[in-house]
Amino acid sequence: MRIVCQKCAAAYAIDDKLITAKGVRAQCPRCRNLQLVRRDPSAVPAAGAPASQPAAPVTLTPVSGAAPAANPADDLFGDFGAPPPAAPAPGAAPAPKPARGEGRSASDLFGDFGAMPSPAPASAPPVDPFANVGAPASGGGGAGAEDPLLDFLGPPPSAPQGLESQPSRPAKPAAAKPATSGCRVCQKPLTDSFDQALGICDDCRQPGSAQAPAAASRPAAPAGNSDFLPPMADLGGGSASVAQASEPAPGAEPRSGARVPISTDIIPDMGPEPRSGLRASSPQLGAEPRSGSRSAPVLVTDGRSRGGKGGLVAGLVGLVVVGGGVGGYFLYQQQQEASRRQAGPPPVAAIPDAVQAVLPRWKLKYLEIPGTSAERLAQGQQQLARDERFAYAEAEESFQQALVLDPTSDAAIAGYVQALALGRGARMDDATFQEARALLSAAESRSGRTAPLLLAHANLLLARSGQPEQARPLAEELLARAELPDAQKAEAHLVLGRAWLSSSRELARSHFDSAQKLSPDIKRLHYYRALAHVSGGEYSAALDTLRKRLEASPKDWESLALTARIYQEVGEPAEARKLYEARVKAEPGELRALLPLAMLRYQAEGNAAGAVRDLRALMKNRARYDGPEVAEVLVHLAAAERTAGSQDAAVKSAEEALQLVKGLPEAHLQLFLVALGRRDAEKARTHLPGFRGQLEDGALEKVLEGRLLLLEKKPLEALEAFQEAVKLDARRLDAQLLAGVAAASARRRDDAFRALHQALQSDPLRLEPRPATSAYWLRPRETVEGVEGAILALSEGPEDPSPLLYEGLLRFHQHQFDAAERHLRSVLEVDANNAGALAYRSLIALQRGATADARRLGERAAAAGRQMPVSHLAHGLALAEARQVEPAKRALRDALALAPTLLSAQARLAQLESARGKDVARDTLVKVVGLDPAYLPAKRMLYLLER
Repeated sequence: MRIVCQKCAAAYAIDDKLITAKGVRAQCPRCRNLQLVRRDPSAVPAAGAPASQPAAPVTLTPVSGAAPAANPADDLFGDFGAPPPAAPAPGAAPAPKPARGEGRSASDLFGDFGAMPSPAPASAPPVDPFANVGAPASGGGGAGAEDPLLDFLGPPPSAPQGLESQPSRPAKPAAAKPATSGCRVCQKPLTDSFDQALGICDDCRQPGSAQAPAAASRPAAPAGNSDFLPPMADLGGGSASVAQASEPAPGAEPRSGARVPISTDIIPDMGPEPRSGLRASSPQLGAEPRSGSRSAPVLVTDGRSRGGKGGLVAGLVGLVVVGGGVGGYFLYQQQQEASRRQAGPPPVAAIPDAVQAVLPRWKLKYLEIPGTSAERLAQGQQQLARDERFAYAEAEESFQQALVLDPTSDAAIAGYVQALALGRGARMDDATFQEARALLSAAESRSGRTAPLLLAHANLLLARSGQPEQARPLAEELLARAELPDAQKAEAHLVLGRAWLSSSRELARSHFDSAQKLSPDIKRLHYYRALAHVSGGEYSAALDTLRKRLEASPKDWESLALTARIYQEVGEPAEARKLYEARVKAEPGELRALLPLAMLRYQAEGNAAGAVRDLRALMKNRARYDGPEVAEVLVHLAAAERTAGSQDAAVKSAEEALQLVKGLPEAHLQLFLVALGRRDAEKARTHLPGFRGQLEDGALEKVLEGRLLLLEKKPLEALEAFQEAVKLDARRLDAQLLAGVAAASARRRDDAFRALHQALQSDPLRLEPRPATSAYWLRPRETVEGVEGAILALSEGPEDPSPLLYEGLLRFHQHQFDAAERHLRSVLEVDANNAGALAYRSLIALQRGATADARRLGERAAAAGRQMPVSHLAHGLALAEARQVEPAKRALRDALALAPTLLSAQARLAQLESARGKDVARDTLVKVVGLDPAYLPAKRMLYLLER
């Protein structure tokens, strides 16, 4: 019969005659797996076979191609030693002893056990080791029906029997069991169940038994109840000495009748297996260590024959406890190690998508980063604490490098966004703003709403979104935390103060006071206090605050820049120049003072040629400055040269700046404007992406994009861009005019006149909102240059005044007054009472200083266009210039009644009313500045009122 091991799938052949009706247990030589083998139901039993037969020896023959038998050194039963041979039956002839290794089959499953030395004749009759215990409970049946593992595991717990201690008595000779099968080597009858299961007798199983003398192989068994336990085989394949093998093991567990093969797969090494039933009280031995060689067997004296039973039991109990504890400890360690191996290394948190999106770009930007992420992070914090514009840019780069080195650093994300918000402010493009918000969301998902992340988020919202109400809850959440340090509380108060600047100056000042008490060393505090004064029209108070700050810290460049900016906005550029000249005198060669002086020359004073000289002088000492600083000087040089009319020199300077700093938006803007002026649409298109999203004015970007579309002969797309600019900023009169030009270029007369009529009703003294100084420099009225003639193309004949009127309007805002006057006269020749033409002719007269003509034309305009705000505005301005205050006030009030957003009318009316009461005039001017912080005439009037 062919069987397959259930564990290692090794195939073996077994004799069908050896399998009983209930099956036999066989052990795989390869993996030592013990399994039950049952008879094949289709097999026919041999003739004359008994109905019930004892377990025959199982011989497993490897099938061709199956795994070879295991090495004897790996014998699973080697530690148990060889069992003692059964006593021969009285009168039985001794079986012949084969020579060493004789008759051993190559397929013998248990051949690894070897042969035991033949025992000498016993000096005493065989002793029944279980005579004192009694026979175990039996379920009936013959020997073949017994479970071969019953002797090892003990009787089933369902039928326990008590064990009574009995006095020692002479052992009765055990009757030999009738032999039911013979040894497969020497054909000797086998009476022992263990021998029957193995199919070989003790004599043939012991190697070298034929050469050893029978008398010296083993001594006579001692009398009494001492059981004989043979020595255990050595793991290395060697055998114990004859003297050791012949020594009995008193106190060992008695073994009766049949011996069964015992598999170590079911025997743990932590101690003896607990027994139940009859043998529960028998003394137990701890598990023998399985490693190393054993020098001598363990001898245990049976308490029943030697006495000292209490000490022996105590010793055995202690041995069991110690062995069990040690085994349990090692088993626990193995289980823990297995659990750790199965669990593997702790999972690494996945890098959020927002962080993964920026890492490739930043890695290309910083190919070699010195130091560690912690060092870059510490450097960024130090740069951030300096509270300077240049330091913010440096801190931004340090935090980027820290995040590249450690993508899990949420502190680097918080520092980067904080530096971005404080350094770039409103100059931040929309793409960078959205990227920063995504980074903050990713960091908050990993670290929670920490204080640095909330502060960075609040400052980012204040810098870009223009919605301070979104930043307030974040700062209030921070202040609600009791454990927050004073420095972070001060930052939260600064956020709240900035958030209230545009709506409540008192609340803003209150938060600034709280911030100063918590952290007096914050440099930005004085800056924000001055901004609070500026928002309230208190320019003198703002200048006093900044002056005190500069006296305490002359190198506070942020405060110095704000002071100079205030002077320029109130119409005092000479005072700003004095500030920077004082710093140059104290620190010759300081770029942060020399560069603003050059900017003042071409942006505020209108001296582009002088600015070019100053900037070229700076370039002679370019070795003193870093690459970004040199690039900044080159950008302003390009702007000054372009303003002075040197287009080629401007291109050269801007391109050199781009070589130093790739993607510099200010340089791309100057190159775009040069290409636009040269009507080079292809060149302009290449530079448009370079500054898109980077300017401080989104509506201005749309205007410039529309100008390029007009140059590319795409008037309808240009019209959409100009209309979008008007939606973004209704103050942009240039976008309204250009929308009319785009519609006219598309031959859409009605759309063109609709847009131009809206421009006609707007404030004529304000073409566009302009900052006092800017890195993104455009000449005044540059956005409406070069679009003449498109409106006149809509004329339907000499009797059509509308194209002439709107062409004159365009020329007026281009400051081409002669051409505007000519077109407006032509309109009046066709329509003598055209209110629009009369009003703008009045304004032209005011520009030329012809007050009488301006008043006369203004009266006619007001009479002809009673529902036209610009007519009353022109009349009021002419009357005010003629010092007719009351009529001028009435005319200006009429204009405001029709158009409350006419800021020039409000400012001029406040100036006229200041003679009676400064408070009323001041309130009006503060209202104007609140509506439009870039309306510089109102700021000038407020400054003069304070003086």
